[in-house]
Amino acid sequence: MISNHKIRPYIFGFLVFCVFTSKNIIIYNEETLVALSFFAFIFFVFRYFGDTIKQSLDERSQTIKYELQNFLYLKADSLKQLYKEHQKVAALTSTLSTVKQFTVSELKQSTKYGKTTLNKVFSDQIKQKLNTLSSSKVSLYQEVQQLIAQNILSAVLVKISSLKKAGKKDFLLNSKNIKTTVKKNALHFLGKPK
Repeated sequence: MISNHKIRPYIFGFLVFCVFTSKNIIIYNEETLVALSFFAFIFFVFRYFGDTIKQSLDERSQTIKYELQNFLYLKADSLKQLYKEHQKVAALTSTLSTVKQFTVSELKQSTKYGKTTLNKVFSDQIKQKLNTLSSSKVSLYQEVQQLIAQNILSAVLVKISSLKKAGKKDFLLNSKNIKTTVKKNALHFLGKPK
């Protein structure tokens, strides 16, 4: 049953409402009725569904708290992983610096050895070309000497015949000059002292 202590505030509120209405303190219009309906609704919901709403809000706050803790845990875990990755990248940077120094030193050595090797190959090729030219020079000298030896007799005969035509006296003088000139040239080509 409903006790008198629970009903008294309602009765007192109803009597106050009636007095205010009769004295025209509360005037019935649309705004007043909407306000009274709203306050009655709030009172009714608070009175009969307050515990249910409180439990629902508590459950919702617990869910939000759990999700927030999960989020913070996941964020902390991702930050730890990110820190580990950052450390790996920093270690990789120092490793790359070491690799760069090694590569530069190796390139300098390779360049030095490459220059030396290139100079050696170039000088070897030049020596080979010079040897080829010197051997061809010797063979060319031999061919020239053979051609001179083959053709000197006919050249001398042609010269003698041209001198004979010019006159016998000049021929004898020229033949002596020719003989000494031929002897000097032959000795010169043979490399003997005069």
